[in-house]
Amino acid sequence: MINRIPNFLNKDEIRYFIGLYNNDANPDYMDGRYYRFHSIDLIKKNIIPNKFKHYGLERFRVQMLNETVNQFKINHIHISVPFSFVIFLNNDFEGGELIFNKDYICTPTVGDMIFFTGDEPHRVNNCIGNRYTLVGFCNKNPHYNHIV
Repeated sequence: MINRIPNFLNKDEIRYFIGLYNNDANPDYMDGRYYRFHSIDLIKKNIIPNKFKHYGLERFRVQMLNETVNQFKINHIHISVPFSFVIFLNNDFEGGELIFNKDYICTPTVGDMIFFTGDEPHRVNNCIGNRYTLVGFCNKNPHYNHIV
């Protein structure tokens, strides 16, 4: 299951999340087996806006990729949770598409949420410029009535 929910975040919410990342003095760097990114962990910082409180979040972070972070060309899944989402916070970069195994390519549209089951194979294309996303792994599907 892959759902696209247009305009999930408004401009003020987007600025807020990008600001959290840019104002953090020491973002984390993840260099995993299947993906790489810079991020700030919003759960550790105890930042979970009301809009997300009913998601049963296990992970919730602002991620940033750019040309210094080379992405793997291998799909991965999120086996630890039933649902995941990516919200695009900007689009002033080149590349950075979210690609699902079923040849579904999500071109970043600011404010849109891509909500999907954890077993959907996916990856991210390399990008040039800073690509900001809000990413969550969750135990609940609050968007069951928005399936496209």
